[in-house]
Amino acid sequence: MKIYFTGSLHNHDINKLVYQNIIDILKKMGHDIKSDHIMSAGAVDIDRQSSIEKGAYYDSLNKWIAASELVVCEVSYPSTINIGHEVSLALDKGKPVVGLYQKGRAPGVLQGIKSEKFILLEYENDNLEDIIKYGVDEATSQADVRFNFFISPQIGRYLDWMSQGKRIPRAVYLRKLIEDDMLANKEFEKDTN
Repeated sequence: MKIYFTGSLHNHDINKLVYQNIIDILKKMGHDIKSDHIMSAGAVDIDRQSSIEKGAYYDSLNKWIAASELVVCEVSYPSTINIGHEVSLALDKGKPVVGLYQKGRAPGVLQGIKSEKFILLEYENDNLEDIIKYGVDEATSQADVRFNFFISPQIGRYLDWMSQGKRIPRAVYLRKLIEDDMLANKEFEKDTN
């Protein structure tokens, strides 16, 4: 599985060994990990970039998340707004996210995310591998099945209009309509149980 790993660049020096341990565990499990952007850079490196370089980095970050099947992030408090944004980007793209935090260092605002695709797990050094395996298994069960279909230009304009008005992606809007219909349809509930 292609996994995008991220962690706080501002805590990079403190957590570098933890980050490397997480990456090593994921690799040992047979996954392909995108992590060099975190492991080879620090906050100072990013802070020194020009606005054009930061824009290019952001574009790359978007591509890396889009190309992944799963996002794993170390989110121990205090974390940064960057990680929260990366989590939001991943969830908006329909990617499952496993957030790992050290015991007693819960990640503040991220605890408020209400999504089945966001799996937040506390760990200690001695159970990290088991926690990661559990998180990846849970996230795999949350992975979306891709479904493409054609729509008329009029439906496309409506979805664009609705998406802009509600400030949500078109796919999220459509998925919500279907989920609401599933909840209201008692025959489906009866046939699938």
